[in-house]
Amino acid sequence: MPPFVSISDHTDTNVGTNAVQTTQKNLKKQESPTSSSPNPDVKDGKHYALPTQFARLVGARMAPHRPLPQQFPQRLMLTSPNHIELNSHATERGYRSCRGAVRRYFKPQLWTSVNLPREQRRALDAILFNLMRTLDLLDLESADGRSLDVWFELRDDLSDAFRGKCTSVELAALVDASRRFSIPKQFIFDPLRGADLWIRNQKFQTFGELESFCSYVGGSSLVSAMPILGVTKPDFEVFAVECGKAIMLTQLLANCVNDIKRNKIYLAQEDMFQCELDVPRLKLRRPSPSLIHFVRLYASRIEKMFFRAKRLAEHLDFDGNRTLKSLLALHWQMLLKMQLTPETILSEQGVLNRQERLALKSRHLLGLERDLPIFTAATKANHSH
Repeated sequence: MPPFVSISDHTDTNVGTNAVQTTQKNLKKQESPTSSSPNPDVKDGKHYALPTQFARLVGARMAPHRPLPQQFPQRLMLTSPNHIELNSHATERGYRSCRGAVRRYFKPQLWTSVNLPREQRRALDAILFNLMRTLDLLDLESADGRSLDVWFELRDDLSDAFRGKCTSVELAALVDASRRFSIPKQFIFDPLRGADLWIRNQKFQTFGELESFCSYVGGSSLVSAMPILGVTKPDFEVFAVECGKAIMLTQLLANCVNDIKRNKIYLAQEDMFQCELDVPRLKLRRPSPSLIHFVRLYASRIEKMFFRAKRLAEHLDFDGNRTLKSLLALHWQMLLKMQLTPETILSEQGVLNRQERLALKSRHLLGLERDLPIFTAATKANHSH
């Protein structure tokens, strides 16, 4: 497999106004088989671009471009075969559609952003919609190679959208959000890169491989949300990646039983082997000593990430600071409960019950984020850096 390189255009990081306002006449000209303008990212039949700073950080790899089949699973057919005309009406429809999809998919976390101004909430919805498309892709069965085919479809749709050829109103909203808040395209493409790591192997052998996956999917999504939340200091990327990685690992640990029942094992194989984790017993939601050891092993690793990620709040303005602290506190509470009572991951109702979620939400609405457990806990010396 060839070395992975960025799928986005490397010559610019923002979407230009001219690209977004491409006329219908130019679109038809580009689609015409007689007009074949060379793609600067294509050379010898493969897609090339300069490696990004984040790509070098986690060192993932990706396959070259190849032709797509005609049929794709209906659940991921979020686009139409015809390009839509980009205008304020289409963008507005896209934001509304993103909001509806995000409400269904991320409902337990939505309350953390209610304090943000409307424009910031809308842009955040577009970023979460981009993450949602990636997570849906991970749920596809890949025995017949369909998930990889859909991966190429989603990547090409995203690439076309940033060239002014959107195939859905949701992508129009995503492009608009990235332009308004100057979000580098590389971080919008990164979740798909993480999905590629899973699709090709359907497992992670080591915890390092799992970390790379979470860095691309969760870390990059949070990095792309940072300009929306209001960054006030530079050098926030490392803390944002650490924060997004900790949040995603918490979610994977909390939902590992449901994933295993669907034959999706995202957690590291070598850790499961060393802890002698009984997978058939997990499918039946039965506790075991090996489960307790395994959950506490992962909880201790994630705890260190959370303590490092706390510093990210210092890089945000007032509203963004509140949103991030509440998001951190929600997942910290989940982690703390799993650490104290590992058997809670076996519950079909989730790790946190309704009362615990309402308590966190009430603190956020009252502006009491600084009193949440993760921010009142004493930071250990070996966790400070």
